[in-house]
Amino acid sequence: MKRTQKIAILLILMFASATEIFAQEDKLNLVIPPSPIPWVIVAILVILVTALLTVIFIMARKAIGEEFKIEQTKRKKIEDSYASKVRSEYMAKQALLDQRLDQVRQRFSMVIVKVKHLLDTLNPDELFKAIIEMIETDIGANRYILFLIDPAKNELYPFRWSGYSEEIKKILFIPLGHAHILTQSIKRQQTLYRAMAMNDIEIRQLIDRKPVSNTLVAIPICSHKKSFGVIHIEAFADGHTDLDENELRFFSALPTFIGGALNNADIFVTTREELTSVQKISEQEIAEKKKLKEIFSRYSSAELVETLMKKPDSIDLGGVNKEAAILFCDIAGFTSFSSRYSPKEVVSLMNEYLSRMTEIILDHHGEIDKFIGDAIMARFGVMSDLPYPGRNAVEAANAMFQELFNLRNDWSARNLQTFDIRIGIATGIVLAGNIGSSRRQEFTVMGSTVNLASRLEALNKQFSTRILVDETTFNQLPKGVKSVRRENVQIRGLDEMLNIYEILEYSGGARVISLQQRFEQNQNIRSAQVAEEKPNQPEVKS
Repeated sequence: MKRTQKIAILLILMFASATEIFAQEDKLNLVIPPSPIPWVIVAILVILVTALLTVIFIMARKAIGEEFKIEQTKRKKIEDSYASKVRSEYMAKQALLDQRLDQVRQRFSMVIVKVKHLLDTLNPDELFKAIIEMIETDIGANRYILFLIDPAKNELYPFRWSGYSEEIKKILFIPLGHAHILTQSIKRQQTLYRAMAMNDIEIRQLIDRKPVSNTLVAIPICSHKKSFGVIHIEAFADGHTDLDENELRFFSALPTFIGGALNNADIFVTTREELTSVQKISEQEIAEKKKLKEIFSRYSSAELVETLMKKPDSIDLGGVNKEAAILFCDIAGFTSFSSRYSPKEVVSLMNEYLSRMTEIILDHHGEIDKFIGDAIMARFGVMSDLPYPGRNAVEAANAMFQELFNLRNDWSARNLQTFDIRIGIATGIVLAGNIGSSRRQEFTVMGSTVNLASRLEALNKQFSTRILVDETTFNQLPKGVKSVRRENVQIRGLDEMLNIYEILEYSGGARVISLQQRFEQNQNIRSAQVAEEKPNQPEVKS
């Protein structure tokens, strides 16, 4: 027991000594010598990992690309298949459309042949007989009414019909002012059909309005000048009620065809009373009236001719004093111009120039009195009543210069020589009537106003002007006229001095026409022509 205690105490003492020794040491340093092997191993591992990731990325990308390529190929095949299907459907529809167009062309060709036949006849009975045949055969209507306009009573009356009783000619009248699909068709000059009308707010409520209801199609009969009537169609022979596009095109063209034929035969037969007695008028008489109307229309406006044809007593051709404006227009340098061309060419060019100037004069309610060589004498307010004839004449003169500018451009493009014009206008009392001998007479005007207008036209050359008007004419012009007043001018053949005006710029409504600008542009065209002609002159050899 004692021995064991001794050994234990000894061990405790040895442990305590060792602990004290270690406690007394300041620091225990372990030194390991450096080595590159670990860093090499780390670098190799990083490289291997990077290479492995690169390989994985390339393989994944290739797999995705192949899948995308396959997807693109499938999509292209689908698109090509769809495009082929659409193309086939389009070709089929196009073939069907071509077939329908051929049918429409054939149908139109047949109608055009009939219309040409209509244009060759002046007999109203034959004309309306052919129109009814077109309605029944080409349109295929079996229940319809052809209404004509009675201008004297301003209403539609039934002229021909099918599927209705004879009583309608006594009771069925539609005032043009009455809101109805038929009157609306005339007003619009447009073919109206039921399905379209249902989508139009304005005419939807007019479809079944009395006195004529159940209108399936309303076809106006009109030309560019006037309306003659309307065709009411309630039913077709084959019973169809839906109209396809081809039928609509056909119906839309019919008004012009039929209206043109009626306009050509001219319908001196416009009222019911005239229609009942039309057989008393021979084709020769109608042809003579038509020829007279055509000739008269070359010198007067269409409205005036229409009035005189209906009321020939509205103008006293034996002689009357009228307040009117007289316009003289002459070409400056006509001798030089005409010397460059053969007589045949001069006549052709003059006809082109005079035709354009005539249209301008007629459009401004003027009348051609006569052509004096290359000069034009026109009158305003003789055969028609104009509140300010001088204003009409000046407006016509400005429009003539505008048209001359257009004509000069056209001729310059054709390498033709051009010219200027001069205009004189005077307003006052003139004597109008048939002047001449027992064998030959013409309707013209005389008096100091006529002489003054002629003198003013001639004075343009002296003053280097283009439009000269007298004071009476100038006083009828609205504000906005740029002019030069020339006082106390001596007019050849007149004792007293007069004040006259040179028109430089005219404001017609919202449009301002600068004559000075037109003169300068015309002068530039003329100078350019002269410059072009100089190199072409033949050389003079000594």
